[in-house]
Amino acid sequence: MRTVWVSFDTIGRDCLEAAADVGAEISGIVTLPGPIDPNRSGQCSFDAVAARLDAVLIETRDVNDLETLNAIRKLEPELIFVVGWSQLVHDPFIALAREGVFGMHPTLLPRHRGRAPIPWAILTGLARTGVTLFEIVDASPDSGALVGQVTLDIAPDETATTLFARVAEAHVALTRELVPQLVARTAPRVPQDPSRASSWPKRTPADGIIDWETRARYLYDWVRAQTRPYPGAFTFLGDEKVIVWDARHVELAAGAGGDDRRDRSGRAGRGVRRRRARARGDPDDGRARRGGEARLTTARLHRAVAGETMFPPRAPFFLKAWGTSRFPTPLPAHRPTGVGR
Repeated sequence: MRTVWVSFDTIGRDCLEAAADVGAEISGIVTLPGPIDPNRSGQCSFDAVAARLDAVLIETRDVNDLETLNAIRKLEPELIFVVGWSQLVHDPFIALAREGVFGMHPTLLPRHRGRAPIPWAILTGLARTGVTLFEIVDASPDSGALVGQVTLDIAPDETATTLFARVAEAHVALTRELVPQLVARTAPRVPQDPSRASSWPKRTPADGIIDWETRARYLYDWVRAQTRPYPGAFTFLGDEKVIVWDARHVELAAGAGGDDRRDRSGRAGRGVRRRRARARGDPDDGRARRGGEARLTTARLHRAVAGETMFPPRAPFFLKAWGTSRFPTPLPAHRPTGVGR
């Protein structure tokens, strides 16, 4: 069955190859034009796979524009898959495929339609998520009939990195299971129950800013939900933006108290800072190391900003940050006051 595949990311490419392996006749691939945007999570090239499958490669930034629609129409597709594409498709696009247009979404629809499902799954404390293959029948997001689902449990220490990898594997497994049924016209189509639907909003890189007024447990969730392949949780050292890729809780030393635990500004006492530094082999003054890996407790992060006390930490919290990058000026209006100048 003649199939057109629409995608710009690695999950979509892996599913494309799986679909070809199980019998889909890939006649065309629609993707973004190059070069690869390093700020777009997961974007990849489809040149090699298009050549290997002898498929027409169509590059576009808008699948709904007339030129793109005409290019796809020439391929006379029976099936179209939209997997790893951030733009909603409209009725003229949907009408191109005689047997239907299908998409995949990394949640258990009808729950959690919308954007950034992997970060949101961790941020909202879900115990399980999954992947759904569904039919696209109109321009509303993730609302069409369900073809199949796979469920994934979310571990208490799950990160965006580990969940992304497991979700990617689930996409491929579901593709291998259901594409042969769609090609054979035997796949189920179960309407979604709109009364059970919910949606998540879009997230942008600027949404990753760390709010140091929240508790340590939530800071931990905040970091692990937005680590690679996403832009990362971040804070500031002066005017420099620091991306925090990994985090864990740290208990204060037993019996440490009084002036040894906190100085008058709310920072960790010098004895506590030195013991932590010696235990990890970090510089004794606790400053962030530029251009390499920096290990910081929240208290030591205060001290690295030219002596400023940015906030009083609510709980001991251990951060690992790889490298720094200069944040463009002017700084965002929502940056918390006191977090650097």
